[in-house]
Amino acid sequence: MRDLEPLREATAASPEAGVALPFSSYRDPEVFELEMERVFRGDWVAVCPAALLSDAGDYVALSIGGEPVVVLRGRDGELRALSNVCRHRGTPILDDGHGNARSLVCPYHAWAFADDGSFRGAPHTGNVEIDPARHALPRFALEIWCGVVFVNVDGRAEPLGKRLADVTREIEAFGMNRYDTANGGFAADTWQANWKLAYENGVESYHLFKVHEKTLEPVSATRHAFYVLGDARAAVTGGPLEGTSAFQFVVAVPPSFVASLTHEAFGWIALHPEAPDRTRVVTSGLVPASVAEWMGADQEGPDPLTREFLEEDRRICERGQRGMASRHSRGGDLVELERIVGDFHQYLGARLFDGKPAPLHRARPLRP
Repeated sequence: MRDLEPLREATAASPEAGVALPFSSYRDPEVFELEMERVFRGDWVAVCPAALLSDAGDYVALSIGGEPVVVLRGRDGELRALSNVCRHRGTPILDDGHGNARSLVCPYHAWAFADDGSFRGAPHTGNVEIDPARHALPRFALEIWCGVVFVNVDGRAEPLGKRLADVTREIEAFGMNRYDTANGGFAADTWQANWKLAYENGVESYHLFKVHEKTLEPVSATRHAFYVLGDARAAVTGGPLEGTSAFQFVVAVPPSFVASLTHEAFGWIALHPEAPDRTRVVTSGLVPASVAEWMGADQEGPDPLTREFLEEDRRICERGQRGMASRHSRGGDLVELERIVGDFHQYLGARLFDGKPAPLHRARPLRP
């Protein structure tokens, strides 16, 4: 494997004295495979709002760390995360995306499974008896946090509720139970950029004044952004909404979840890497029922402003990805507004190299 020492050193830096990651780490296939194994298959990955899957048969199918997964609401009302691969010869059962499936039937040879993953039957098997226990669909760990479904493929991650206890206590000032209506459906786009670039861009407010000069900067200015609390497990930053007494907060849960939280909406992107230079970016969210009517909570895809600034983010991340090809340059120091990026780097160090992250840092109380 390629020498990982520069990446190890960068992820070992303290959050307040962070440095940019080596450019090669954003394009190296071996680094990417290590991340898929130790990060995306080994940790909690955001999928969708639980409220999006309200009826029996509602599902979201996607790939987590290369593993085809379907999150499905059963007829018994339970949400389950199951393998989306037929136990016969490996064909994906449901198409990627959001929909409703009355049954789980492989499109290749029509092997059928119940919504709890149990094997139901196969046609034309002749004298071969199929063992139902051996042919059930594998089940993956699932937790719901603040209305968001997270899945852990290898089943060994620390319980999500325990991991996010500090952040949960902080954002409960918003009354998170109010956000109970899915907003924007399940919209996905592909960015030609490494997932780490997309995550770093999503969590820091340093770029707003430049990249989002006409979209976000007039609403939430870079100069007023501040750090609330965080560490390698999760972090929260915030800033006032210009011209009001309200605030907007960024809630970041690596490796996949970056959310914007206001009194009106809890919206987020969820990142699903497909290749070193390609990331599937899913946009979704929740709003209070009282807000749903005038926000159009049943619309498919994000609102026009969100679409506009996400397109700005996509362009700058893809531009950054082109810069990662340089072999004659290296990244520099992170500035104070990028402390949350330093938290993320410490997360990578813990997952990839068993590093010891800095303890929770609390800069100021959250003011909703």
